[in-house]
Amino acid sequence: MEYTYAEPLQAGDTIAVVAPSSALAGDDVIKGLTFLRSLGYEVKIGKSVSAFDGYLAGPDRLRARDINEAFADDAVKAIVCLRGGYGATRILPLLDYELIAAHPKLFVGFSDITALHTAFLQRCGFCPIHGTMVMSLGRNASEYTKEQFAYGLQHPYEARELPLPPGCQPETLVPGAVTGPLAGGNMMLLSVLMGTPYAIDPPDGAILCLEEVGEEAYALDRMLCQFEESGLIDRVRAIAFGEFHHCGPDEGARYEWTVKEVLQAYARKWGKPAVMGLPFGHGADNAWLPLGQMAGLEARLDGVRFTLL
Repeated sequence: MEYTYAEPLQAGDTIAVVAPSSALAGDDVIKGLTFLRSLGYEVKIGKSVSAFDGYLAGPDRLRARDINEAFADDAVKAIVCLRGGYGATRILPLLDYELIAAHPKLFVGFSDITALHTAFLQRCGFCPIHGTMVMSLGRNASEYTKEQFAYGLQHPYEARELPLPPGCQPETLVPGAVTGPLAGGNMMLLSVLMGTPYAIDPPDGAILCLEEVGEEAYALDRMLCQFEESGLIDRVRAIAFGEFHHCGPDEGARYEWTVKEVLQAYARKWGKPAVMGLPFGHGADNAWLPLGQMAGLEARLDGVRFTLL
């Protein structure tokens, strides 16, 4: 499938901030919005950003309307999500995919936003961005993450080797070299979408990117087993594991497997090129990854090279 690439931003352009999932989180939001403005952009804040409906950022229809209106607004050049949490799956039936496809824009987020990324890539045919969000920019984003985000807005699909933050040393689980379009995101969201009309259907030969937060090794095992038994792994060419933030255990204990042992076991069972430790996910370091864009993965025993093509 040929994907559409959104236009890069220029100084003075308008970024819309929307909240498809959970509600705002105080000072972190103010700091994140200040950072966006410091880059030289105008910011348009959706109604959902200040709305509450239980644990959601307003009713489903309000959150969906914010997204539809942001895509329809010709003055808006990019859309950055407030945060993840929960709620994006609830609005999938309420989005106007025909309208969105007719107005492709940079759409940036991760975590719960994986639900929207998958829908936009498959139903609208444009490449959304797996990247940091407003709350993260105001809370724990590293300088690496901020640089990736700022550069990505103006060079969203540039061919380049993915830079690594200090101390990041991705590890090869299964050696090999492949090229393919990027797909995937948060494991939990990919898992809960299976069996629905919005389930991931990766492009041929995809490099499947996977990350997670706050899950025990057995829960990761369960999701990887589901990906295998659903046929998802058969349809991809390689697996790129990102960060497994606050997932455990990190060290072996009696009657336990570590996160690394679970990832290793599945990667070796599948026999496809696989790496772990790439800088994307819920930690301080979160790279700019355009889903749908072609990439190259070289998984060597002496190191890993990940390139956007």
